[in-house]
Amino acid sequence: MSKTFNINILIICFALLLLKSNFVIASENEIILSKIKSYFKNLKTLEADFIQIGPSGNVSEGKFYLDLPGKLRFDYHKPNNILITCQGFWLSIQDRKTKKTNNVPVNQTPLNFLLNQQFDVKNNFIKFSLKKDSGLLSLTIVDSEKKDQSALILTFSENPIQLKKWVIKDNFENETNVLIQNLQVGNELSYLLFFPEDFD
Repeated sequence: MSKTFNINILIICFALLLLKSNFVIASENEIILSKIKSYFKNLKTLEADFIQIGPSGNVSEGKFYLDLPGKLRFDYHKPNNILITCQGFWLSIQDRKTKKTNNVPVNQTPLNFLLNQQFDVKNNFIKFSLKKDSGLLSLTIVDSEKKDQSALILTFSENPIQLKKWVIKDNFENETNVLIQNLQVGNELSYLLFFPEDFD
């Protein structure tokens, strides 16, 4: 048997091993994505303390409420004066000090994936990538249809699947990290929590 033939056999075997390895990884990722999708499908309400670290390193703290689908409240502690609420369509960002409100369609923000549980991996316009590291799962979601290629990175514990933090990364690679602590799920939340404040 010639040396060239042996080399060709080795190359083919190596290629088959790589193919098998990639298939196993792809299958494992599909299982994990299915578990994450199930986690959000079964998640109705969530409340937690949060620590937010901005791109410049500034730190803010507050209370976070989630009522799926669609409802959200970020209540920042002083000296931060910001209140963020959502009832399903508009994301209202309010400054309690200046009494100004800025409304943004939530579907124009990365939070849309979190609020509306959009984890359709067959959507050609939404890119998903999954990483595993030290018992944590990081799911990166990008909507390629939007000009603003912001990414939402959700981090979960692996066993059991539970949301731990998320990162919003803009198209300039600036990151805003939100860490969740003292998480409670399934509590009944008043619908009034998700209304913006009336400054009149």
